[in-house]
Amino acid sequence: MERGSLLLVLVGVYVAAEVVSNVTAGRLVVVGPLVVPGAIFLYALTFTLRDAIHAAGGYGAARASVWAGFLANLLLALYGLLVLALPAPEGFDGSAYRAVLGQSARVVAASLSAYLVAQLANTWAFERIAGGIFRKVAGSNAVAILLDTGIFITLAFAGTGAPLLRLMFGQVVFKFVFSLALVPLVYWLRRGRYPT
Repeated sequence: MERGSLLLVLVGVYVAAEVVSNVTAGRLVVVGPLVVPGAIFLYALTFTLRDAIHAAGGYGAARASVWAGFLANLLLALYGLLVLALPAPEGFDGSAYRAVLGQSARVVAASLSAYLVAQLANTWAFERIAGGIFRKVAGSNAVAILLDTGIFITLAFAGTGAPLLRLMFGQVVFKFVFSLALVPLVYWLRRGRYPT
């Protein structure tokens, strides 16, 4: 596989991970003492996948992948609303579709806003942090994860009585730990070991 093909595969996996994360975010799971969205494991890896795209294709490719992910999520949200608005045949139980695709406008706006700000910040930070790969990935992911979690939780739940700081803490820890799982991929790409 040549470098351009590898970059295309990475962008495809990144965008798919973003969309799958949005679809699975509504399912809460219990991990030890914490309750977290089901998407947390996969979504956490998107930060480092974006770093891998950066390593393989540079700053421009990384920014383009962020916009591709944003547009894919926007399409999911808008098309989901359209499908839910269309009449269903008599006897069809659409409750599962409403549960997955019918998120409130507030949650969708919070999700899209947090995603765009955090992923663009991740791209910017990865480009500017000096030092080795681990430092670049850990530093850029820390910035992005703090922004993503803070913006989403605040916009989605402020004023609802939800324990904002408690929600943020568990998510930040999980996202950061899981985001480091793909660091070897970024090392490999950065060293120029592209499959032939």
